[in-house]
Amino acid sequence: MKQFIILVLSVYLIGVIFFIGVFYYQLKPVTVSAENQNQSIQFIVEKGSGFKEIAENLENQNLIKSAQAFKMYLLIKGWANKLQPGIYQINYGAKPVDIAKTLLLGMPNEKTIVIPEGYTLLNIENKLKSEGVLNENESLFDLKIADFQNEYDFLKDSPADANLEGFLFPDTYRFKINSPSTLIATRMLDNFEKNISNLSEEIKNSSLSFYQIIILASIIEGEVPHEKDRPLVAGILLKRMENKMPLQVDASIIYYKCNILKTDDCRKISPDDLKTDSSYNTYKNKGLPKGPINNPGLSAIKAALNPLDSPYWYYLSDPQTGNTIFSKTLKEHNQAIKQYLK
Repeated sequence: MKQFIILVLSVYLIGVIFFIGVFYYQLKPVTVSAENQNQSIQFIVEKGSGFKEIAENLENQNLIKSAQAFKMYLLIKGWANKLQPGIYQINYGAKPVDIAKTLLLGMPNEKTIVIPEGYTLLNIENKLKSEGVLNENESLFDLKIADFQNEYDFLKDSPADANLEGFLFPDTYRFKINSPSTLIATRMLDNFEKNISNLSEEIKNSSLSFYQIIILASIIEGEVPHEKDRPLVAGILLKRMENKMPLQVDASIIYYKCNILKTDDCRKISPDDLKTDSSYNTYKNKGLPKGPINNPGLSAIKAALNPLDSPYWYYLSDPQTGNTIFSKTLKEHNQAIKQYLK
């Protein structure tokens, strides 16, 4: 019996030693090929990524031997839920232990930037500059659609000389301090492309060009706070366009005053504003404005692609609740104006 116990303990001990040996072997650096000697690779940890996903991504990018061993190491150290989001440059052949420490400390020269839905190009530039993210000697306004048309199919039918208003997708980003404008724009355009990737059939079936879809989506973003109301408003706007009626959109006039003229109290609309000779004056001109009036989110883009037919011709937003009030006739609409806006 004693010999049996000794045998069992010996087998167990050998197993433990073998396991520890394998564990530490898998925590050794990956063998680096000659072409990757002294080279590094960009590794991105998105906000909200779990340690399991991070470990698997490291293994997939050939930065560690074993995701399983890396995860176990993080758990042993108590670091599993402490890894920081960021854009890292990791050397090929780096020790997994050093990689873990790097991800734990984060990137002090980076910032998390939240771009809300409906932010204009001017809003985005001001925010990036105030946070020190955008190079102070550069401007997003200097970038034109022509600079990116060869890289992104969704820009093919857009005016080459237009800026990127409408296409800088609202989201949460991690940017390095003092980033060049082209790098920032590319990150946001990549995100735009990813988010519309499942909408190809709806885009194909739309009666509008893609640039017109984004203009319409930006109007919906600026005019309609609640997602549930957006497809109905899209239907009203398209119906007015088809019937050669002015869209009469306040958001486009506000955009012109705030972002092009940059006037004080630009969000207040006067009777004179409705007479302004501007391609953004949708009271005076029929059809869509010259270009997008903000950078819409996915909800507004989907609404522009999926308009709902209805008996309504008019709408307004209740400033107290954000609810959209719909009217079938001009008389009903005028009554709604008196009730909700005066």
